[in-house]
Amino acid sequence: MSNSHISPTDQATSHDPVEQGRYGGQAKWLTDGPKIKDVEMLGYVEPPNEPHFSRDIGRSFSLGGRIYYMFGDTFCNDAGLSSNTVQWVPDHDKPQNAYYLAKDEDGLVAPLIEINSDEREQLTYPVNEVKRFAFWCFGGVVEVSPGIGWTWYQKHIISKDGTDDLCGVGVARISHNKDKQTPELSCVRMPGLMFDKQMPLFGSFSTLIYGDMVYLWGQQRADIFLARVAKESCHQFHRYEFWNGREYVFNIEKAKPVMTDLQQGQIFESHLFGPRLPWVFVGVTKWADSMVMIGVASRLEGPWDIRPLFRAQGIKRPDAYQYCVYPHPWATDRMKNELLVSWCDPWPGGVILAKVKFDAHDRVFWASITMDSCSGHVALSTAMKAHEISRGTQIECTNLTNPPRLYLAGGDDYTVQMALNEVRNHMVRAIEAEASAAGMGRRRGSSLAGFLAKVFGRRG
Repeated sequence: MSNSHISPTDQATSHDPVEQGRYGGQAKWLTDGPKIKDVEMLGYVEPPNEPHFSRDIGRSFSLGGRIYYMFGDTFCNDAGLSSNTVQWVPDHDKPQNAYYLAKDEDGLVAPLIEINSDEREQLTYPVNEVKRFAFWCFGGVVEVSPGIGWTWYQKHIISKDGTDDLCGVGVARISHNKDKQTPELSCVRMPGLMFDKQMPLFGSFSTLIYGDMVYLWGQQRADIFLARVAKESCHQFHRYEFWNGREYVFNIEKAKPVMTDLQQGQIFESHLFGPRLPWVFVGVTKWADSMVMIGVASRLEGPWDIRPLFRAQGIKRPDAYQYCVYPHPWATDRMKNELLVSWCDPWPGGVILAKVKFDAHDRVFWASITMDSCSGHVALSTAMKAHEISRGTQIECTNLTNPPRLYLAGGDDYTVQMALNEVRNHMVRAIEAEASAAGMGRRRGSSLAGFLAKVFGRRG
């Protein structure tokens, strides 16, 4: 398939934001919200020169230094159906080319999460309405130590009459075999379920690790709740804490929603929209309208400002409802202001990848500049605050410890890129020239202020 593009008429320009205000008020975008100039569809995620298998989910994760996609129901043509499968991505520059870890001789893809002995026995009962067990991992895998991760999966019982009975959320330990040159994953399910279907389905909406804590979002009807647990205690229910709107508590009944009206998606850390809004959400609403949504927050607990971005389109079924929208930060080129996103084209389709290109005025660049003196950090920050920035470019410095980060937002490509390069080069020259000078902090601050005023200051 040659790459196609979603036309501007199919991009979201007047769709109302998802209302999150009743859960603590709105966050604030760096601008009036992101604007896109192009959505380039790259095609289905699938192995080159192999038969097309229809499947959904398509969320990616990293484990042991490798990138994987995790899928839901995978229709292996005449070989049968697997409820959850995994592919690995050998070349990050070709994210649509992914390969299954294992197939049997008939071509059936091996599932990552397999049924246990009790479930296998249920399938053999003489009088039995159970057709199969399904394990779907919408929340991805969290790597808690090198090559070791956890996933929270929904367990479903599919009856012969087509009835789908959600049981709840289980947790499984995922590990990779570091002695193998080709990827090999193993999965160990913990006994029972972590959350039953009467609880929010924590871990089955989105998960991430931040510091030593794992954060898990889960749905209950229209609302989405937040929990956290120490990374070494993912399998221990009594160690989970739940956000009650003010703080984390151990009583799950006190949990309060943080988001609403969303079906699937992922929360991840990014400076794509500036250092003050480091948490980004990309997903889809529950309204079956194929609308890709994007949101930002200054804290994991919110409040979230979530807005429409564009309407996803299918390939085999262009007018069908597109779902399972996920971002892929590992394949995102922030210097080009691009974000890789996927969504699911219903059967007989599959997981579609697309490159979302944001307008230059939403552009954010950053560089890490190592400095040996704290006085230099302060001088840089003071100088940047002291001067207005010309040509629509904003400049900001955060993390005033080694190394600080320098952010430039807005402006055209040439202005921002040249400014970034000049500042980096000048900082190096200033440090080298003043390393042995007396009154280093004052002189460095003065020279930096003068330089920034010259490069960024308002011109008459």
